[in-house]
Amino acid sequence: MLGKRHVYCLLIVFLAFFSVTSSSWANTELKQEGRFVDVEDGHWAKNEIDFLANKQIIHGYEVGGTVQFRPDQMVTRAEAAKMIVSALGQTEWKNGTLSFQDVPASHWAHGWIARAVQLGIMGGDGTTTFRPNDSLSRAEMSVVLVNAFSLPSKGAAVEGAVVFKDTAGHWALRHINRLYYHGIASGRDGQFFPKDDISRAEFATLLARTLDDQFRLPLPDLIEQGKTNIQGTVTTSSLNVRQTPSATGTLVGTLKRGQVVDVYDINGYWAKIAYNGQFAYVHKTYLKLRNMAGSPVKGRIIVVDAGHGGKDSGAMSGGANEKTTVLEVAKLLKEKLEKAGATVVMTRETDVYPTLQDRVDMAKDNYAEMFVSIHTNSATNPSAKGAEVYYDSSTNPNAEESKKLAQYIQEEIVRMANMVDRGVKNSGLYVLRNNNVTSVLVELGFISNSEDRAKLTSAEYQNIYAEAIYQGIVKYYTSQ
Repeated sequence: MLGKRHVYCLLIVFLAFFSVTSSSWANTELKQEGRFVDVEDGHWAKNEIDFLANKQIIHGYEVGGTVQFRPDQMVTRAEAAKMIVSALGQTEWKNGTLSFQDVPASHWAHGWIARAVQLGIMGGDGTTTFRPNDSLSRAEMSVVLVNAFSLPSKGAAVEGAVVFKDTAGHWALRHINRLYYHGIASGRDGQFFPKDDISRAEFATLLARTLDDQFRLPLPDLIEQGKTNIQGTVTTSSLNVRQTPSATGTLVGTLKRGQVVDVYDINGYWAKIAYNGQFAYVHKTYLKLRNMAGSPVKGRIIVVDAGHGGKDSGAMSGGANEKTTVLEVAKLLKEKLEKAGATVVMTRETDVYPTLQDRVDMAKDNYAEMFVSIHTNSATNPSAKGAEVYYDSSTNPNAEESKKLAQYIQEEIVRMANMVDRGVKNSGLYVLRNNNVTSVLVELGFISNSEDRAKLTSAEYQNIYAEAIYQGIVKYYTSQ
């Protein structure tokens, strides 16, 4: 990242590409037609250069009664100081003082640099030098143009995109992308060449595009280029679409259950989508987010809740207790999910007791997209055995999605652990009815049944249970 002083010194450079450097700079009115003899008809930047010359933003060099623009010459920082001050309607500060050792009072641009420093639009390089004769790179110029003209962001999804293969991870990536997405700068053969110095003609073109839309390049299709790997399916009967990511944002429309949208960015609970050709926002709680390639769970935020804990041992039988068994399964499940790229929030990882409300709050505080609570069952009749999974339809707005997840997990546990199938059940259990996201409570088996207990306390089967729940989650995210 550039320091504040470095940004200032870059900022003063942006007009240097069309500046003049000495007492020999020419009044552009000397040549009414073909103003610059070295910018003839057919020159790729002639229109932009003439546009800036007509506005008295750029000048040339008078040489033998003619005026040259020197389009291929690199601009200097001193030239930039003069031009940016002029562009601001200011004049040079002839009696100004400077501490830069390489800008003596006799330097032709001393007053211009002094004024630029006084205005707070430039500085040195962090040392005692200004480097007035140095040129600037295309990357540095991107920073200058974006900052000088306050070019707004087109969104996080495209600011971080690797548009040019030589800008991946580059410190000026977001500035380069802003120029690109504003139709100001482009590359060549898929590269931007950020380290290359920029010529006066190149910068004149960039500046003209910045100042006047008539010169801008066709804008890239942000709706197409900003896509991520994620699609969202609406899970509620009517989902509000808002102009900004806020519950008070202007309402611009609604989506119906089953509609599929491309997701461009997720920030907290808000998903950025395309709506009627524009970017808009919806609450992600009411979207089933699916990765269209790669790991189905990558990036998904999943709460894994090991039931009971601490003072609450849960069901106990035959020397086994629920809190210990489910914690082992929960930790194994966490490991599998994280290995596949999921973000896992554990309600507990040790023998502590979070309240039921604590567990619900953890889901909400971490912007969770799924809640899976793990338990073991118990009955007075020791013959009762088998697995079952619960969901809630009394208050949970994602009841249908919760039921689907419950069915997938139940199928995998029955199949992989060879458990008796007790089915999927609808019940208003606290952690289910007080959650808004897809939520299930898994009863792995009956700790009060000797056959089930042997599996529940087996390290081999604990891993099988974790794998079964993991596979159920994967099936949920890969299904429509």
